[in-house]
Amino acid sequence: MKQLLRTIWRWFVSWNVGIIVAVTVFIAADFRFLPSLLSGMGAMWGVSAVMKRRQRRLVADVSAEEQAYVRSQLREARALWKRVRRARFRLRSVAMWQTVSRLSAVVDRIIRAVEQKPHQLRLVQPFFLNEWPTAVEMVEKYVYLSQQPVQNADMAEALRRTERLLGELTQAAERQLLEVLSSDVWSLQTEAKVLEQSLQQPDRLHLLPSRKGE
Repeated sequence: MKQLLRTIWRWFVSWNVGIIVAVTVFIAADFRFLPSLLSGMGAMWGVSAVMKRRQRRLVADVSAEEQAYVRSQLREARALWKRVRRARFRLRSVAMWQTVSRLSAVVDRIIRAVEQKPHQLRLVQPFFLNEWPTAVEMVEKYVYLSQQPVQNADMAEALRRTERLLGELTQAAERQLLEVLSSDVWSLQTEAKVLEQSLQQPDRLHLLPSRKGE
């Protein structure tokens, strides 16, 4: 929520600065359109870039204890991910191989996203602490049991249930990744909207008074 408010404020400030600069240059440059447009857009993107860098520094400004905790959580998640990768190559079922490969790829993306934005750990921490370790254990036990030369009804049922649950868990991991990426998606949508509005800025400048005699 805080990041959302920061993004709204950043674009509010940069947009208004861009308009002020564009109008000022339009008047100062003897009502020439191109210099005013370029100046306004340059000011808008420049202010936005400066504010964005400051916001990133504020997000990164966490205590050493918090940084160490995030790194430890990511190390554990990555260690489990490596176990799944090793187990995947011993799977005999093509469908199960696809499911585990998909789960592995999604979790890898989650870890990478949290590495870039450590404050996002709070969104995925329950998944890292509960579902993810359980999934790794299930994959390894599935591999072990599926390689046995004999099976009974209970074993076959356990393997089928594991396949179904891992498929559901993969979908849950995908939802976790989308949640982590939601702020970036919103930010991109906002920036695209502001860019569209800035490209329509000439219409506003045309409303300004023209020079006498033109």
